[in-house]
Amino acid sequence: MTSPRITTKPSSGAPFDLADVAPELGEAFHAFFAASITKPKVDIVTKEMVRILSGQLSHCGVCRNTRVRVAVDRGLDETTVAKIEHFEDSDLSDRHKAALRYARAFLVDPESFGEAAQAELLAHFRPDQVAELTLDLIRLRPGSKVAVASGTSDVDRLVFI
Repeated sequence: MTSPRITTKPSSGAPFDLADVAPELGEAFHAFFAASITKPKVDIVTKEMVRILSGQLSHCGVCRNTRVRVAVDRGLDETTVAKIEHFEDSDLSDRHKAALRYARAFLVDPESFGEAAQAELLAHFRPDQVAELTLDLIRLRPGSKVAVASGTSDVDRLVFI
């Protein structure tokens, strides 16, 4: 289990929310979060696979172990999840591999995402879908880092409705 690394609210013991210390920034972040998940253009299974990879790369137990019920209902099973960490050598679809390759490059090594990888990504995703995946990655990485820093990232597998 991780140890909390940020101050918690004395009244509840819960970690401070951004809105607690910077209301305007908290409001903007929550508006961005809502906008990034409203009317998705990318299927939920792909989005979840990208989120789980982000969690693996940031060592966030919440992101690695949480499953969104809709994605589970649409076929995201633990056999598929087990392939994400080593997706290049897996039998995942070319579409999923392209999304995961983009996510890994975005989060770890942007210079590794050359013209061929860009062309492959655009063969599977429209530009507006790539934009959505990018916003998801921008939203996910700080969120998982906050969970790790606050000590709330070690959880068993959760399924959200």
